[in-house]
Amino acid sequence: MARYDFTIHYDGEGLKNNRIPIEDLAPSLLAVSKAFQEIQKLNNPLDDPVSLDIKASEPGSFIVDLVLANGGDIIQRAVSLLNNADSNALLNLKDYVEIFSGLIIFIIGIADHKLKHKKENDDGTVEITLDDNTKITISKKVLDAYQNVEIRKSINDSVKPLSKDGIESIDFSHGSHNKVTVKKADYRAFEVPDATEKEINVSEEDTFLQIISVAFEHGKWQFSSGGNRFFAKIEDESFLKDVEKNVQQFGSTDVLKVHLLTRQYIDKAGLLKSEYTVLKVLDHQRGGQQIELNFTDPEN
Repeated sequence: MARYDFTIHYDGEGLKNNRIPIEDLAPSLLAVSKAFQEIQKLNNPLDDPVSLDIKASEPGSFIVDLVLANGGDIIQRAVSLLNNADSNALLNLKDYVEIFSGLIIFIIGIADHKLKHKKENDDGTVEITLDDNTKITISKKVLDAYQNVEIRKSINDSVKPLSKDGIESIDFSHGSHNKVTVKKADYRAFEVPDATEKEINVSEEDTFLQIISVAFEHGKWQFSSGGNRFFAKIEDESFLKDVEKNVQQFGSTDVLKVHLLTRQYIDKAGLLKSEYTVLKVLDHQRGGQQIELNFTDPEN
């Protein structure tokens, strides 16, 4: 099992007696744990889970062990020894800590700025240009973490004790020379912006849709296609006017040939969604099966 020490030091006037309210400390430590789990999920989703354990405490600080659980049975341990899995696990732990620390440095560094441009380099880094033309180079892993809503929320919660009176700074460190400090004045920079929808595909096609229900007042029609039911907005003004004038009448099994626009996107909750719009109704076929008449006289 790989282990990697990671220190969190809360400091301020309110900690002179070496005490901190548990309602402030516990959510912060849980958020740090969740941040590491989300970083691992982003970079090595198939690895054994990362967990954080409190090792000991000193005045005004808490020493935390980052522990990677890599299997509990004898066979798995033997395999780990043979393929050097523990060494790889330790490297991964160090990588997660560097991403965590790098993300905090990046968030503080771009406070009160907007991102203007990014350029990906061949060495796995990304050059970010800010609105004042300042350039910052970070690893792509840090940028990926910056764009991950769950990681950002966890980082924000981990520094939330700074919003309380008496806590002026939080140090995150691994080793004697690798320390990142977040001060009370930095706290607002960690606020997470609202997630936005991400469009992933837009396509148009001519297709046939069977009518399930008709919306006559500013609503969406329900259609069926190959067993899949969905709602779609109709934007064909000429067709809608005919519907209003009762020129077009519909049965429950009628079929429309349409020019359909399909938009697929990731919503704010991270779920894949599809949105359908009928741009043009090309044909209306009445429902109900009919028997073709087989005339022997070709004139008929």
